[in-house]
Formats: sequence, structure tokens, C-alpha cells
Amino acid sequence: MRRSRIITILTLILICVHILHVPFLPIKLDFNPHHSSNFNQVTSKTLQNPLEFNGTRAYTYLEDQCAFGPRPPGSSNLTACGDYIITTLENQGWTTQTQTWEYQSTSLRNIIAGSSPTPLYVLLAHYDTRPIADYDPDPVNRTRPILGANDGASGVAALLELAAVLPEESKNFVTLLFVDAEDSGNYNGWEWIVGSTYYVNSLSSIQKANIRSAVLLDMMGDADLQLKREQSSTPALVDVIWTIAADLGYDEFFQDVGGFALIDDHHPFLSAGIPAIDIIDFDYLYWHTQADTPDKCSPDSLEVVGRVVEDFIQKQLIQPTNFKPNGLTEVWLIFAIAGFMVAVGLLVLIIYRRINQRKGE
Repeated sequence: MRRSRIITILTLILICVHILHVPFLPIKLDFNPHHSSNFNQVTSKTLQNPLEFNGTRAYTYLEDQCAFGPRPPGSSNLTACGDYIITTLENQGWTTQTQTWEYQSTSLRNIIAGSSPTPLYVLLAHYDTRPIADYDPDPVNRTRPILGANDGASGVAALLELAAVLPEESKNFVTLLFVDAEDSGNYNGWEWIVGSTYYVNSLSSIQKANIRSAVLLDMMGDADLQLKREQSSTPALVDVIWTIAADLGYDEFFQDVGGFALIDDHHPFLSAGIPAIDIIDFDYLYWHTQADTPDKCSPDSLEVVGRVVEDFIQKQLIQPTNFKPNGLTEVWLIFAIAGFMVAVGLLVLIIYRRINQRKGE
């Protein structure tokens, strides 16, 4: 009898020792087992293609949007521009769908392109423009809408060109998202980032967990391009993209310095626990003015940013990076295991005391 009790105690101790080693195991887990096998089959066959993003073609997309005029939410100009975006995407072989809803008695529409309901990557831009030029130096212009060549059209232009040049398999793993109503904050009681907030809130927990990263392109087509590290973006994601830019020789534009922390369309993703980055040049002299016109933008700037994002997606398709762990973080996992070990230890102590009590009897 005594021998069996000793064996029981030793067994419990061995269990504790085994558990003690668990925190030291690697905790790099994949996001979603539903995609892992199919994704690995594709990436194992993928070789990186030469970068094809064409800044001149992207600039044409920018001009096409501006030809509709100012595009504030709910306007006929924005509706026409949205239809143009959908037609362009479908002509490039992308499957599209829309989200429509009412906000402040205004009909809004997000445009979503991609074949997967659970994408691994989201590339996004807002396609609306601000209803007022409230930062215009001329007070007369401050109640007029802006054309939004850089603030809106540049990011959309880059996404439309990426739609043309990304590898075909990207359609199964990448969502291109064109959000409405980003730029009407502090006007007539509107909030900022309405469209991106609506999109993220519509995602299921599985969809949110599946997204490896969201890349926002906003105000990145200006001729004097100076991109600083936006401070609320996920640091590991910023590091990867800035490294790609440096490897491509674009470190003059992707500057290794800290910029502002901005309220922008990447924030709903961050709030949902999704790694996200805002690629933005906030030092743009014509922000929210009547002078935000195509002549202030450059095909070269569009190409610099577009090729960095193109390279990022190609590299991710070949060797994906996890920018967040799945499920419990390492710290919480250690706490959970430590609590279990304490409970087992108390159980061992109770058994030991009972054995001694019986000996005394």
C-alpha cells in the first residue's frame, strides 16, 4: 500500500515537471486551420514574380476618379466613382460585392473584391472625399468640397493597379477593400472612419482571427513623398514593410523616423486585434484644401508605394509571417499553466499529509 502511494506522488511530480516545460515550447501558431492546407499547397509552388506595378497606369486611375468631381458620401459623383471601381475590378477578373447601409440618413457603400470570405490579407483605401475644404488658406473655400486627388484617389488608384499585377492566386487570399465615409469626421455630426468601422464590425470572430494583416494606403501619391512610421501601426508589420522598401532602394521615401499617431481606417482593425499599418504621408501641404488636385501627385510616388506593397504580398504568399499569435498569448498561457501547477502541488501536499497522518495512527 505504501509503495503505491509513493508511486502516485512520484507520478504527480512528473506531471508537474512535464507541464513546467510547456512554456518553453514555441508558440508560433497559425491563424486558421481552415485555410492552412490549401494555403501551403499554393505557396509551396509559388515563385516570386518580377514587380510589375506601373505608376503611370495608376496615375490614370487617379485622374479618372477626379474626373467625377468631388466625391463626398451620398453624392451621385461618389456613386458613379464606385461603379467605375467595380467595373475596373471585374474587368481585371476580381469577384466583387458591396456592403450598403444608412448612416446619418445617408446611403453608404463599401466595395469588396476577392474570392475568399476569410482572407489572409486586407489591402484598403477610402474612396470618398471630404465634404469641406476646412484647411484651405482662403476662407471662401472652406465650405466647398475637395477634389481629393491625394486624399482618397491615390490609395484607390494604387489598389486598382495592384488588382492588375498581383499574382492570380492572390484573389483567393487577399481582399481589396474600398471604404466609404472615412473623411467626413467633425462635419454635421459625422464620425471619422465610418466605412472601415462598419466593415470590421461585420466580420465574424473566425474572419477576424484569419486576417494576418491589414495594409491601409492613404495620401501616398503626392509628388513630395515622405512616409514616416505611423505610430499606432503594428510595429512588426511596419518593420517588415520598411525593410522591403529599403531592399528596393526606396528608403529615401520610406523614412526610418517616427511620424504621427493618426485616427485612420486601420484603427478598427487594430481594435479587433488585427495587425494593421497606415502607409500615409501626413506632411501634405494641400490636405483638406481646394488645391488637392492631380498635379500635386506623381506616378513615381504611386509606383514606389505600389511596388513595396506588391512585393510584400508576393513574399507573404511564399513565406507567410504571423504578426500575432493565435489564441492565448504567451503571458496568459504561462499564468494558466502556473495556476494549474499550483493546484497540482496542493493536491500532492494534501496526499502527503494524509499519508503521514495514517502513519501516526
